[in-house]
Amino acid sequence: MASAAAPIKLELRAREVVNIEDGEGLAVRCLGGMLWITQANDPKDVVIHDGESFVLDRPGLTLASAPTGPARVAIHAAPDRLSATGANSLRHAGLRWKAA
Repeated sequence: MASAAAPIKLELRAREVVNIEDGEGLAVRCLGGMLWITQANDPKDVVIHDGESFVLDRPGLTLASAPTGPARVAIHAAPDRLSATGANSLRHAGLRWKAA
């Protein structure tokens, strides 16, 4: 049984973007503010607010941004998808900052 990896916590400035590469199965939780989440090959974007979460359900590049103001985010393996693969995806999520 795999142990849960510690979440990655970030503070985004307004219009700042985080790239998550191959993060399928990771949970993105908004700890404050608002996040706009865009997944590769998904025509629907997702907006989450303080206290809400979204589990990435597609491989490839995902963008999580703070479009209107500062936001705090935690990224971690989703509890129902925690496995050796899920924990490994979290470690290799490829988080990078991009200034807007």
